Amino acid sequence: MQAAEASEVDLGHDWKSELRRLVVEDAAAGDASLNSTATDDSEDEVNSKPGSLKWNSEPEADKWLADRHLSTADATVAYRIQGWLAERGTSVWFGAGSTGKTQLMLWMAAMIASHPRDRPEQTWLGGRVNGTGHVLILTAEDTREQIIGRLRDVVTHSLNQDEAARLRTCARLHVMPFLSMPEGEFEHPNPSLLEQARDKPWGPSEVLLEIRRYIAEWNRLHPAVEDRIVGVVMDSATSMAGFDSLDAQATTNFFFYLGRLCERLRIFWAVIGHTPKTTSVPRTNARATAASRLRGVAMWTTAPRLTVEVRLIQEWRERGRVHLEAPGLRAWLGGRVDREDLLVVYVAKANLKGASRDERYLVRLPRGAFADVTGQPDDVLDSGVLDFRPNRAGDDVSSDQSPAGTDPTARSGRGPAPHRAARASRTGRPKLVPEGLAPGTDLVRELVTETYAGSGPGRRVSANQLTRVVAGLRATDGRASLVTSASGGGKLPARPGAINWHLDRLAAAGLLEKSGRYYRTAPAATIGEVTGRTPRSRTPDAN
Repeated sequence: MQAAEASEVDLGHDWKSELRRLVVEDAAAGDASLNSTATDDSEDEVNSKPGSLKWNSEPEADKWLADRHLSTADATVAYRIQGWLAERGTSVWFGAGSTGKTQLMLWMAAMIASHPRDRPEQTWLGGRVNGTGHVLILTAEDTREQIIGRLRDVVTHSLNQDEAARLRTCARLHVMPFLSMPEGEFEHPNPSLLEQARDKPWGPSEVLLEIRRYIAEWNRLHPAVEDRIVGVVMDSATSMAGFDSLDAQATTNFFFYLGRLCERLRIFWAVIGHTPKTTSVPRTNARATAASRLRGVAMWTTAPRLTVEVRLIQEWRERGRVHLEAPGLRAWLGGRVDREDLLVVYVAKANLKGASRDERYLVRLPRGAFADVTGQPDDVLDSGVLDFRPNRAGDDVSSDQSPAGTDPTARSGRGPAPHRAARASRTGRPKLVPEGLAPGTDLVRELVTETYAGSGPGRRVSANQLTRVVAGLRATDGRASLVTSASGGGKLPARPGAINWHLDRLAAAGLLEKSGRYYRTAPAATIGEVTGRTPRSRTPDAN
């Protein structure tokens, strides 16, 4: 066997030397040989030997002619989740750490693995979930207890499944937690999926080859469509790829191998990627620049069939003003959700037809669940269906941050969904401050209490004076950035966030009286007595 292999290599080297000799002779022949109509080249050794020892293009065959495949060709893209996940091929879901990428992927895996009758609905991120099947989860970041505990939270609180349905779903989720595998079971030094031997190109590691064998053998033993492993979730590229994301050759080889593996095994492969937490998101073209935020060479966004960004919703502070992403949605939520619990998900780049074009807005709920609040009916907030996390003190995302000119009926930067527009105009939005006061308004209340305490009812309140006090608090009180100078008044409505806008809110709550353009203290002795709150303390670290 070794002798045969050696002779094959020697023959290859002899042939390449002969090929070089023929090329030199052809070049020396000059224009005469270039203009020759002789057909001797068809019988040359150049055309009788393959140009690669690992690939024979078979020029004598017709296998590459398009007409040979017309009867079976189909340009339609089959989706496992319409618009978000192709049935076959790779995808990368990326974002900064602690944004909820892993939990989002576990939710997706559980939706696919669930029997249709056990799903609360047949869509995920607005896309229909097509069929069902087993999903393999690879993790080198969580222990077995952690990852399965997170899965339990997903099926219990995101899918709202009872005990029997939870067991059915989890029986279709395969979990390989490499950190929890004992050394006697997993003897490799790490779970890297790609490796490079000395003087060799990057190729699949023994770990990846064993994962491939596991999927192929499982599917051979379980031929029913709904019992096959239909996809893999890999958490994450950083801990399992085995190479630096800036290595172009390794990245190319990685996605080429996974792409062919997906075609061969008829599966999807979803990779969780990362971006640095310090990566900035520009206000003017946040989505258009998404692909540039994924750390790595261009192949990380070019080779996968889909690249999806998962990030926190943004707030931009420019020239003393706060600009919100999706201001209509934020106003609708009315301060119920912290910014750290409000995510936006969208396809950053795709090389297949039918990819989703919309942003989806998710609220992170207690116990590891998510709620998709994109295009929800107005009354869902009052129905108790969404069990929001309690706001963290000082971090409330409130409606008083809405910039000038925002439309409170716009649920995103693209405006209201057409099928919601009629309902929105009929029922209207909930009040911007359904419970208590928004942070900026509460700061104004405290300042009015301090400034006019003991002055009795009917005392005129100076908006300009309050604005100057607020300006002096910007360095010590984060709420001060939510209060801007006066605007509008009279026939024009006050701009949201302006000092007179906040004073309007206090008047509406009965804490001030308004006469024309002027505000006066209420009949109560102080605003603090009306609200039952104590005046604000003017300490340097007051919040």
